[in-house]
Amino acid sequence: SLWLKPPHRPYVGPSSPPPPPTQGRADGRPMEPGEYEALVSRASAGSSTAAAELLQSMRLHKIHQPELAVLHGGRLLSSSPGKLGTELWTVMEQVFLAAVELGADDWRDYCLRQLAKKFPSSMRVERLKGIYQESLGEWGEAKKIYEKLLKDKPEDTVTHKRLIAMHKQRGRIAEAVEAINSYLETFSTDADVWHELAELYIEAGSLQRAVFCFEELMMSNPRSMYHLLTYAELLYTTGDLELSRKYFSLAAYLDGACLRALWGLVVVNNALAEKDKSSEKLAQLQEFAVERLRAAYTGVGAHGKLAVSVLALGAF
Repeated sequence: SLWLKPPHRPYVGPSSPPPPPTQGRADGRPMEPGEYEALVSRASAGSSTAAAELLQSMRLHKIHQPELAVLHGGRLLSSSPGKLGTELWTVMEQVFLAAVELGADDWRDYCLRQLAKKFPSSMRVERLKGIYQESLGEWGEAKKIYEKLLKDKPEDTVTHKRLIAMHKQRGRIAEAVEAINSYLETFSTDADVWHELAELYIEAGSLQRAVFCFEELMMSNPRSMYHLLTYAELLYTTGDLELSRKYFSLAAYLDGACLRALWGLVVVNNALAEKDKSSEKLAQLQEFAVERLRAAYTGVGAHGKLAVSVLALGAF
């Protein structure tokens, strides 16, 4: 999850696990298999050009490897800053953020000093100062910085999210939820934040509120399999079996090979059958899901045999 990290080491990477580091070149074109590894190897061998290209690729494709950012970015800043050209300050920020996360305090302090000296009135640098205060555990000072930035520029979504991140990092879930709800009053179409709020509600056991969040997510992306399936599962958990069945059915219709959708159908149909054992429609839907699952698991090893044996028990 985006912000659940140990205190004093603010996590500033992407909200989801990083993509495979072979997904693209610095110019956006797809990389061939092994090309990223070769780039890392050339950078590790001392090539400044490869190091600069590696850092650019990491930024462009959101590859989260802070140890490589500090290693190669630090080397360039130490020995070849001139070769970075107009990217010097971008690399400086990249190294700062990686150093904060890794606890590389010397690089953290150096990069922030240089950035503050070069851009003394930059809101972006002020936000970095807030992250610096977080890394020291000075939550009050960080909060003051973020709140001042938001007072000057209320539409600054990045700072809003950083403030939410800080609440969550400190384990103050109620404050994080309050901050997110306040944010969504203005930025109601931000799907990432709706999802973050849903996760917080699920963590707190407020499943009905999580259902509402996923309804918002469904409106923003109604064909997302993840949204469909999670919404169906939440509906099942909260007891809305009929609606849960409809959304599991929709997911199975969109992707007939989706095991998560098919198992969901089996489970919710089983629960509905306890209330109405005579429903022909329910029996047909159950037969469809079970047959699809049997076909999927047949001949795929021990895991498949176990799944088929579960289906054969008769409970489904």
